[in-house]
Amino acid sequence: MQTMTQNPMVPGNPMRFSVIRVPFFLEPDYAQDFEETNRQRLTRKWGGPAGWEAQKSRHGLKERGQEVGIERFDLDRIASNTMASHRLVQWITRTRGPSASEALYDLLNQRHFVEGRKLNDYEMLADAAEQTTGVCKADAIEFLSSGEGQDKIEAAGQVLRQMGVHSIPTFIVDGRYKVSGAARSDEFVSLFRDLERSGDVQGRTIFAETLGVPEHVLDQGIAVEMNA
Repeated sequence: MQTMTQNPMVPGNPMRFSVIRVPFFLEPDYAQDFEETNRQRLTRKWGGPAGWEAQKSRHGLKERGQEVGIERFDLDRIASNTMASHRLVQWITRTRGPSASEALYDLLNQRHFVEGRKLNDYEMLADAAEQTTGVCKADAIEFLSSGEGQDKIEAAGQVLRQMGVHSIPTFIVDGRYKVSGAARSDEFVSLFRDLERSGDVQGRTIFAETLGVPEHVLDQGIAVEMNA
């Protein structure tokens, strides 16, 4: 997005972007109170230590993290039911816009993957929301305790299953182009350039109605950080 914003094909007329984070559950069968370490989860998921080591080699997640300045992931972080974190991100998207929810999402990733904090910890979630979006921590706690928004998360999951999306990351661009897997930035730039060149940008989204994101919120777009 930064490349497209800073270097548009038509000077002074850059692409604008809006992002909706669609909830996806890596462990949909986790009970609300179930917890295990990520090391345990991955060893179980890949059929034992050997399978897990092979998967690590294929993904190269550690190396990709280091490429963008993440020195290490906390392998023994606690994996838990993530419904609360998904509900919070969607609430912030609906009420404060996609730029605010992206800031929250970034901090939650830092808290969980690097610092090892749990994604079902209401205090941590509310504190992160207050820090990144200015929402009152007490209001965030009240929202998390209410259960509000769970129906929207479940409805979005149904749409994903109907689309045949069974893994992440998966990106839906302009409501019609699906990019699966951990694609690198040049793949997205190529797709965005094709859209820019054709002029056929529909500005569609599949999930806004399902997740209750108002049109005026989508129209805000997201703030793209510019290089100095």
